[in-house]
Amino acid sequence: MNHPLYHRSKARRSLFDTVTYRVMSQVSTVLGYVVLVRALSKQDFGIFNLLYSFIPLVGTLASLGLEQTLRRFQPEFLRAGNTRLAAWLVRVIARARLGTNLAILVALLLAWNWIAPLIDLGRYKLEFEVFGILALLHFQSQILQLSLASHMLHRFSVGSTAMLSFLKLALYGGFTLAGTLTLRTAIASDLCAYLGIYVFLRIVYSRHCLRALAGEARPDARERRRMIRYGAFNNFNDAGTLFLDSRMDNFFIVAFMNAVSVGIYSFYVRLMEMAVNLMPVRLFDNIIQPMFFAVRPADADERLPQYFTFLMNMNLLLLWPMLGFATAYHAQLVQIAFGGKYVEYSWLLPVILGFATLNCFATPVSLVAQYEEKTGVQLLSKVFAGYNVVAMLVLIPRLGLYGAAIASGSAQLLKNLFVWWHVRDRAVWLNAPASITSGLAMWGGTALVCVLLDRMMPMPALAQVGLGVVLFGLMGLAFLRGPALCRTDRELIARLFPGREVRLLRALGLTQGSGGVYGAHVD
Repeated sequence: MNHPLYHRSKARRSLFDTVTYRVMSQVSTVLGYVVLVRALSKQDFGIFNLLYSFIPLVGTLASLGLEQTLRRFQPEFLRAGNTRLAAWLVRVIARARLGTNLAILVALLLAWNWIAPLIDLGRYKLEFEVFGILALLHFQSQILQLSLASHMLHRFSVGSTAMLSFLKLALYGGFTLAGTLTLRTAIASDLCAYLGIYVFLRIVYSRHCLRALAGEARPDARERRRMIRYGAFNNFNDAGTLFLDSRMDNFFIVAFMNAVSVGIYSFYVRLMEMAVNLMPVRLFDNIIQPMFFAVRPADADERLPQYFTFLMNMNLLLLWPMLGFATAYHAQLVQIAFGGKYVEYSWLLPVILGFATLNCFATPVSLVAQYEEKTGVQLLSKVFAGYNVVAMLVLIPRLGLYGAAIASGSAQLLKNLFVWWHVRDRAVWLNAPASITSGLAMWGGTALVCVLLDRMMPMPALAQVGLGVVLFGLMGLAFLRGPALCRTDRELIARLFPGREVRLLRALGLTQGSGGVYGAHVD
């Protein structure tokens, strides 16, 4: 990248900030989740997750493609040096998002007496009203996080996520010690946490992104038409994702089953999400996106396949062992961390994580489609939301929660394959055969060995998991040196981390030195 905002040194600093704060965030998120699951009753936990299912509902019913427009165009404006236009875009997006969210929330409250009994929320109107304020803060904070990420200020945007999880953990812990962690106090804890990070983000954005700006800037007519067209397509595109979001599965589950079942399903989906959040595409999403969209068209044919391959391989470095470990130790993990709560459905974890592995190309292929501005293709892919609805109606009555997992996972897979087919010229996985073969052989074999050892040598759950950690760790050292990463992946890693850390990366087998294909690109 030639622009100083997206220079390699900026990316490297952002990578370190992102890793540091995401690790802190994940640790506190896991601890907070353990406290929440253990403290809340099964009914309260189910209702809590059902309320959170309204966030994607509110976010997609009238999205106007706002967040996608911000993601796509703010890095472009900043690369061109037009900081006033970038600030104008943030202001317009934030105000429009607030207005659409308020409209949807008011409509839901007006229809409450008709909607609530259908989804087991008749007695929870007050909780929903408080949660509505939380939802508004969630979306406003998200806009500020996206904007700070476009400015490569990840120490603040990602740091705010760590702050959010720490605040939740502290409040959950305090209420638990007092013996008063209930559905209402859990919602109040989250509301206070979101309020805290919104104030923090607003102050940071004003000081670092608006301080030197003066005057007003507005895009010309051609630029406005381009953004409106992009936003309009993404409005329908976002709306189409409504029934492809795993949290929307909860409405089908509560309709066919009950709120307790919602809690069970959400529990295992959340475990999967916490694991998947460790993937590089999740850890570095706010770094990858601005740099991805700042690629010059003349370089796209060469660089996009390399970026696509890098994201695929780095994701599978973690997904393969996580899937193998969950397959071997799903029951033991739930028993140890959560006191055996919901352990009777522990096979849901490898099932849901298996579909996450199959869908590991979702974000890389979506980035390619967004770069090429193929919003029409992304919109058409949402036809598989209809498949998901039909599959839910057919499979949940027959297979229960496993039916919901199969319906949701297969719908996502079909949607992602459809998008890939239309961008396959640039969304090329350069070492796909070698990566897939080595992953299946090495991690499938390790999981099988762990299962056989467990049957031959019965041990306490903690000892079983400890032995598994050792075996999977040893296999990981061999896996990193194998064909899971191609040459250009290792060269990019070497270019991004040229400092003292290169020795550690070389010792792990992640890099074999600098130079090569990426030398001319990540500058």
